[in-house]
Amino acid sequence: MKNIFVLGLGFFALSCAHERIVETPTVHFTYAPELLENIQKTVARKPASIPLEATEEKSPRRVYFSSLYHQSLVIGQFLKKDARREFCPQFHHDKIATESYYVPHMVAYPKSQVEEEGKEYFPELAFNKKFPLKEYHAQIEAEIDVLCEEGISDNYYKFDNLVTHYAGKPSFHSHPKAMESVLKIPVFANYYLIHMLQGDTAQVAISIPEEAMLIKLTQTHWFDKYLSEASRMRHSFIKNKLVRR
Repeated sequence: MKNIFVLGLGFFALSCAHERIVETPTVHFTYAPELLENIQKTVARKPASIPLEATEEKSPRRVYFSSLYHQSLVIGQFLKKDARREFCPQFHHDKIATESYYVPHMVAYPKSQVEEEGKEYFPELAFNKKFPLKEYHAQIEAEIDVLCEEGISDNYYKFDNLVTHYAGKPSFHSHPKAMESVLKIPVFANYYLIHMLQGDTAQVAISIPEEAMLIKLTQTHWFDKYLSEASRMRHSFIKNKLVRR
């Protein structure tokens, strides 16, 4: 168990043979440890079933690109920026398909409106003047540029490592630090941020088929379940605590 934990935190430090290294900074998003622990126990007893739309089975590399690109479009819309790429030779068809998907709206709250009690459900609080969301999004766009040119990126290898070496290890998925580990991978960090900030629903809704594939490939059903419950808690907190006149 201890070895799995050490490896689980360490596999993200994988170095790659790229001359052009683009790393999206690790943002320390808050989450509720007790809620996570309860969900991990529940999912361990009863494996979750993630419904998938009828779609071709894509490679992890294509799933990663489509997910990251869609996330960039969502965050870009929130920032009032057109994040679409004109060219992407390595993923041309995936780029076109991703641009046709629905782009959900995000609703963020300023720190002044969030009480101490509910901060675990407001990941947007991780951004500030020193490191704004705009800068974080620019790093995502830089990685997409690398993916479009080279087909792989250093962050993709972190995702591939999770799929290849840790997806099938129950001890990894049940560990209290599993959330911290997966949030070091941009597609999971963005998935977490976007779905927690969706303003039109209290339940997590899979926006594109590739998001379901992220969960299926990595067997992180507990992550998907946590988002659903934490999103519900967030909206409840907003309703009961953030009604200010």
